Amino acid sequence: MAFFDWLRRAIAPTRPPKRRPRHAQHRLTPTPAVPEPVTPAVSTPATPLPPAQPALPLPQATTAQTSETQPTATLVVRLVDTQNRPLQPALVLTGRLHHSVNFRFPEIAGYALQDVHGFTQTYLSEYGLTTLVYVRHWGQPIISYLVDYDTGRLLQLPGILRGRLGTPFSLTPPTVPNYHIFQAQGNQRGRFAEQPGQVVYYYRRDSWQTVQRVHQFVFLQADHQVYDEPNGQAYGYQFPTDSLWRLFMIITLTSGEVWYNLGGEQWLRAQDTVRRDHQFIDLHLPAPDKWHPQKFERMGTVDYVPGEAVSIYHEPYGETAGQLRHGEALDIRGRVVDDQQLVWYQIGPDAYINARYVRLAKIEYA
Repeated sequence: MAFFDWLRRAIAPTRPPKRRPRHAQHRLTPTPAVPEPVTPAVSTPATPLPPAQPALPLPQATTAQTSETQPTATLVVRLVDTQNRPLQPALVLTGRLHHSVNFRFPEIAGYALQDVHGFTQTYLSEYGLTTLVYVRHWGQPIISYLVDYDTGRLLQLPGILRGRLGTPFSLTPPTVPNYHIFQAQGNQRGRFAEQPGQVVYYYRRDSWQTVQRVHQFVFLQADHQVYDEPNGQAYGYQFPTDSLWRLFMIITLTSGEVWYNLGGEQWLRAQDTVRRDHQFIDLHLPAPDKWHPQKFERMGTVDYVPGEAVSIYHEPYGETAGQLRHGEALDIRGRVVDDQQLVWYQIGPDAYINARYVRLAKIEYA
């Protein structure tokens, strides 16, 4: 306590001695001074001062911290598809806690952003997770057509198959009542792409055994009723006796009955008719006994519909000589090109097949 008393005395101001008022000196009579007894002075040792204490730092405001002392935050951004499969490596973002997240949604080719899980605009905690879900773009559609091979008539409305870009597709010929699949054109398997696809299925009636396309004429030896199709509905008119008509197609039904097509939906039975070339018009068509195949020695295979068979003929546009299944090997001996520039391959002494149903083997050179 001696230190603080000393400090208080040192800091407290020294009071000056009280002075008597001046007017009192004129009324008082001076009294001779009586000497006071002198007390011998005793020397007292001096008390040493304590060492100076260092100044304590003044407290500073702690309500706000500078940005240098704020903690660092981390945000992981995952980029996945709808099956939760990663599309790209995860992004790792860092920043200051409670500060804004500077981030732009990435663009991925072939994908569109569909959903966001754990979206945040600021760093809410030291560690955070955001998941961006992307979905594939739609690919271009695959359009399928079902066509009557012999008449060119569309049997059903076109089918449209849709799918995501890059996903696989597989088509099979639909079932059509009273028809069987005859030929297919186009890719029936693949992946949806940025370009549309097309598949054409050709069908033939179950009751049509053989079909021959000809360029001849038919002479009617009797009046003939005209129908809209073989064994179909009759029109209200007839073609007269001794008339000559252009013939486009000859159909042999499974029952053995033969029908002639006179163009469009006009059909008549083959009874009481004679087929011949027009006497005034030279069509320059080779007669059945005048086919002269060119020498053409190649190997090939039947290219038809998997699991199905194609007809072969005794001669081009002639009678059926049998059937060959898809994928069977062919030993081609000759080639015939008709007036329409259609190609037939001779695969035997009396066996011909249309070239559209043949895949030629590649020639290997030594």
